[in-house]
Amino acid sequence: MAAKKILSVGFELASDDVTYSDFEADISLLDWDIVLFKPLIGSYLTYSSDHYQGKPSLSDSASFRLKEQCDHWHREIKDAFDSGKTVIVFLSELQEVYVDTGERRYSGTGRNQKTTRIVSLHNNYSAIPATLSPISTKGAAIKLANRNVDVIAPYWKEFEEVSQYKVVLTADKVPACLLTKNGDKPVGVLYRSKDSNGSLILLPDIDFYAKEFLQDKGDEQHWTPAATQFSARMVSAVVGLDKALHSAGEI
Repeated sequence: MAAKKILSVGFELASDDVTYSDFEADISLLDWDIVLFKPLIGSYLTYSSDHYQGKPSLSDSASFRLKEQCDHWHREIKDAFDSGKTVIVFLSELQEVYVDTGERRYSGTGRNQKTTRIVSLHNNYSAIPATLSPISTKGAAIKLANRNVDVIAPYWKEFEEVSQYKVVLTADKVPACLLTKNGDKPVGVLYRSKDSNGSLILLPDIDFYAKEFLQDKGDEQHWTPAATQFSARMVSAVVGLDKALHSAGEI
C-alpha cells in the first residue's frame, strides 16, 4: 500500500491506492498528499446544441456550471500547491467552448426588438492556476529540459514511451521540464512554491484507458492484469516524484 493519500480527478487507475473523483465533484484537495488531475470538460458538451464560429456554444445553465466548476478546481489546485501538496496535471487535449457571459444586447423596438446573447470563448485549461497559453497540436518526440532533470528523469524513463503531448505551452517564461525534440517547445512544466514544499507539475498526456487495460464481461468493463500492473508503476512513480520534490524543496 502507498503511504501517501492519492486522488485522481477526471480519470481512474486500476489501483486501490488511488481514490477517484470525477471532474464535476466539489471536493477539497487539501485532504490528499498527491493529486493526479486531467482538465476534461467533455461531459459539459452534452448540454451543447448550438455552435458559434465552429465551436460548441453552451446553454445559460451549462455555461454557469462549467465556469463554476473550473473556478472550483483553479482555487483547489492553488490551495493545495500553497499548502505543500504535489499536484500532477496530465495535459489533455485543448477543449474550447463558447459560454454565456450573462450580458445581453438589444436592438429594435416593440415587436421588432431583437435580443443578442453575448458569449465568450472558454477552455478546460482555465481550471489550472497558471498562465500557459496552450495551443492544440500532437506529437510524441519529447526530451528532458536542462532544468529539474534529476527530479523528472526517473518518471520520464518509466513513461516516455506511452506519453504524448496534445498541447504546446506558449506563455512567456514557463519553467519547462519537458520540450519537443524539435523546436524546443514546452510540453511539460514544473512550478514550485516559494512558501511551501508544494509543486504543480504539468506532464504530457497518457491514455489510461488503453485497449489492453480493459476487458468486457457481459455488459460491464473490467480492468485487466496489464492495467493493474501499469497503475502500480504509476503509483510508484508519482510517490517517488513527490518524495524527490519534497527532498529538493527542503534542501
